[in-house]
Amino acid sequence: MISVIFPVYNEEGSVEELHGRLVKVLSNLGEPYEIIAVDDGSSDGSRQKLVSLNPITVVMLSRNFGQNAALDAGFQVAIGDIVVTIDADLQNQPEDIPQLIEKLRTGYGAAVGWRKNRRDSWSRRLFSLVANWVVRRVTGVPLHDFSCSLKAYRREFIDGVQLLGETFIFMPIFAYDRGAKLIEVEVQHSKRSSGVSKYHISGMMFVLFDLLSVKFLLNYFARPLRFFGSWAVVFFVSALFVFGGAVTLKLLHLKDLSVTPLPLIGTMLTILSVLTFMLGFVTEILLRIYYNQKDSTPYMIYEIIKKN
Repeated sequence: MISVIFPVYNEEGSVEELHGRLVKVLSNLGEPYEIIAVDDGSSDGSRQKLVSLNPITVVMLSRNFGQNAALDAGFQVAIGDIVVTIDADLQNQPEDIPQLIEKLRTGYGAAVGWRKNRRDSWSRRLFSLVANWVVRRVTGVPLHDFSCSLKAYRREFIDGVQLLGETFIFMPIFAYDRGAKLIEVEVQHSKRSSGVSKYHISGMMFVLFDLLSVKFLLNYFARPLRFFGSWAVVFFVSALFVFGGAVTLKLLHLKDLSVTPLPLIGTMLTILSVLTFMLGFVTEILLRIYYNQKDSTPYMIYEIIKKN
């Protein structure tokens, strides 16, 4: 079964057309499918438009929690063995979905859209170019367009992934870490026909912070004390060198301890070493709490409407 998820926030001008095109494309595939729209607290007529459509599953969040929460809610509701994500603004074309699904049928774990001819402002394209280069360097995942919303996954590679912050952009990285073969597929990209973009470059910059958290989750989430403990050792060894240098200067009568900042620097490094180690220890405890409360989410679904 194929599950197609699209988040909606004040997109009443495009949801009806998107749904109609999705139905046409998915019907031609000759497989069972479901269309899941997650309304992220829209304040226009998007909700009314969504519940008038058929077939559709409408997941309504209690307020605006952001695209990350909306997609996570969609993943929780979806039952298909293939999950496809797409935005509601029609900049990505539903007609490109079959070629992504075809790649999954040939053994790939995730197929990622690549907006090679992106129809956005030069500033967005430039920022995206730099951001994608940084993500490739940090993660080692060779994709050109991490932020393209049109993606398809085999269910087993994304099950259980909890999306926090804006980490939905990095879902292919989580899939890759689980052993999925990735492939990029060139897709069409159009100018926005209605509504306004919810994302600005100033906000996109925080995605880089999410990248650091993803890197930590993938490499050290199961053993955070190793990460923080390693830095604690670095700070402690540095403190020993600084103290050693101060004592050497004193013994050689080159500098008096009272006129050199080395003792203060050594003390600060020692304190930093202890604090870093304790941070790792506390993180280990918080990790245990996380696993005990793994079913909790930072958003609330207050209604699900299914129409077949």
